[in-house]
Amino acid sequence: MKKKIALFMAAALFAPSAFAMEITPYVGLGIVADSANTSAKRVKFDASKLDHNDFDNAFVPNAGGNMDFDMAFAGEITAGVKIDNFRAELEVAIRSASEDDYDIYNGTLDIPMDIPMPGIGQLAVPTEIENSISVRHNSYLANFFYDFDFGTKWTPYVGAGVGFGVYRQKATVEIDIDEDLLMAGLGQIPPALLPTILPTILQKVSPFESEMEVANDTLYRFEWQVSAGVAYNFNENWALDLGYRFNSSTVGGEFVYAHEVKLGARYSF
Repeated sequence: MKKKIALFMAAALFAPSAFAMEITPYVGLGIVADSANTSAKRVKFDASKLDHNDFDNAFVPNAGGNMDFDMAFAGEITAGVKIDNFRAELEVAIRSASEDDYDIYNGTLDIPMDIPMPGIGQLAVPTEIENSISVRHNSYLANFFYDFDFGTKWTPYVGAGVGFGVYRQKATVEIDIDEDLLMAGLGQIPPALLPTILPTILQKVSPFESEMEVANDTLYRFEWQVSAGVAYNFNENWALDLGYRFNSSTVGGEFVYAHEVKLGARYSF
């Protein structure tokens, strides 16, 4: 009987503290400035592998120079719950990244002409090849935060998150034949024969002037991030959130990461 009384008293003492925990649900929206990078390399054009009937063999993924993505912006929506100083939330973020077009080849390609004239069996055609890369990256993360409550409107926090990312990456190349330089290089052909031979030359060259995809993949990968920031609490419902995040994953065996600055707003119910 004494044991039962003791257990009842302990439960009665503990219950008020348990129910004293503040549990507050919230939702949020955010805009993120995103500077992404990766250990993966650009596409390389290897002229030594060129098969004049199949350009695909000459484009070598992950063999060129370092990638340099442009600054991008992302949007996110969050929903979570705050329990005293701890917060747990679900985050959906939509990101994108791209590189400006850059040259991977600027020179001449030896294209067979099959014209039975000296010096025209094979023609050195002035060629420029540009590559562009775009990545769309959506994140689905569970985040956990600790808020440092100093009794002011300013609340610093630290956090971490885990989940998965969906990466849609596309790389294209554009092959451009400089016809002005090509025509200038045909000076060795007698002017009287040029009108007869030129249509054949242009017909042989035109298939090489094109735009083509060298990669188009959708990948699902584990993703994580760490963050730190500060919230300004206007009142008990509204808060403005400014923070830094380091977001990372491994895609295609390469390290992918982004430095992000987030500006968001939270509404607590």
